[in-house]
Amino acid sequence: MNYQLFRTTFKSYPVFSKIEMAKLFTSFDAKNLINWQKKNYVQKIRNSWYRLNENVLNTEILYFISNHIYNPSYISLETALSHYGFIPEGVFKFTAISTLKTHNFDTPIGFFSYQNVKPNLFFGYNLLSFNGYNYKIADPQKCLLDFLYLHSHINTEGHFYELRLNIQEIKRQIDFDLLKKYTIAFDSNALSKRVETFIHFIENN
Repeated sequence: MNYQLFRTTFKSYPVFSKIEMAKLFTSFDAKNLINWQKKNYVQKIRNSWYRLNENVLNTEILYFISNHIYNPSYISLETALSHYGFIPEGVFKFTAISTLKTHNFDTPIGFFSYQNVKPNLFFGYNLLSFNGYNYKIADPQKCLLDFLYLHSHINTEGHFYELRLNIQEIKRQIDFDLLKKYTIAFDSNALSKRVETFIHFIENN
């Protein structure tokens, strides 16, 4: 198969799968992928998922890729906390929530980590657009709640202090009534207590 035809077809795709290749090219030979990888035309991200090496990566594209290589999922936890400026340091992996089992992928373009939640807790994310594509990321309330839910050992004001949270940014962006509403959906007394402790910490600092 001619690579230029393949390139023209997938040039605008941030990431694409073997399923998409088979739909667009019914006689596609998977051996081409091996040859194109050797020539650095195509980069394999994980099983069945690829990208064109010439395409420049940025944060939005990496969020989009995170959503797609393990679907359904949305960006949350440390990555979203950093995205909103709630924690000071950059995050060197892409953290997400999924209804699939907990899984990690160490890929050539980054480390992608997924934490499992029950389907009824898969909510509270926004759909953001870029270049005609959309990616899912937890809203400010949900990324905090996901973090508290999955880090039950963080349960005192001292623990919150150690996180070096940007309190002013949290106060500016968080809708505390919505945070409390989300918490009810988790139906966890232990989580509710951690959220109360968190809110008390924020309000008094």
